[in-house]
Amino acid sequence: MNNDTDKTAYSRKNPIFASSFGALAFLAMLALLSYFGYKLGDIEDQLESRLEYQPPVATLTETDATQPLFATRHAHTIYVPVYSHIYAMGGTPVLLETTLSVRNTDPEKPVVITSIAYFDTKGNMVEEYIDGNLMLGPLESTEVLVEKRDIRGGSGANFLVKWNAKTPVHLPIVQAVMVGSEGDLDISFRSDGRPLTTRIDPISMDK
Repeated sequence: MNNDTDKTAYSRKNPIFASSFGALAFLAMLALLSYFGYKLGDIEDQLESRLEYQPPVATLTETDATQPLFATRHAHTIYVPVYSHIYAMGGTPVLLETTLSVRNTDPEKPVVITSIAYFDTKGNMVEEYIDGNLMLGPLESTEVLVEKRDIRGGSGANFLVKWNAKTPVHLPIVQAVMVGSEGDLDISFRSDGRPLTTRIDPISMDK
């Protein structure tokens, strides 16, 4: 108790000491805040680096995919409607960024993605996103990014995703998520892929 009283009395008698001590404490606090801020920034940079988009890379050669292991009758195509822009506020185009997600839903068997082709509104192929064939292991996924500045697709763009497998598997899920903003308007929506199976005769549908 006496020591505390003595320190207080000393500080009152020596204002320079008190102000110097306060300044040092303030500087130490700033240094700690700066250190922890640096650490948090470093962690954020590491997370962003880990989450940064990486385009899909073929894991099988064209020859591999034509071997009996994969060249089977279990080959299919999934159609996915996407939009590089939509219209809002009386016809103003709103640019969108698209993430296409291709997911193997089978918990036990792989599937092979043989093509992820991007088409524009006129039906012209804009880009093939895999050079070769990509094997997705059980429950594995891959993704394709169409950036906001890429306006080649248009409002009627689409993907055709082709895949096959050695044996019957659960149907892969292919979805596209579009995001964008215009002024105070924020847009986000999902588009689900649709398997292309048997062609339908329109005449028979009228009967």
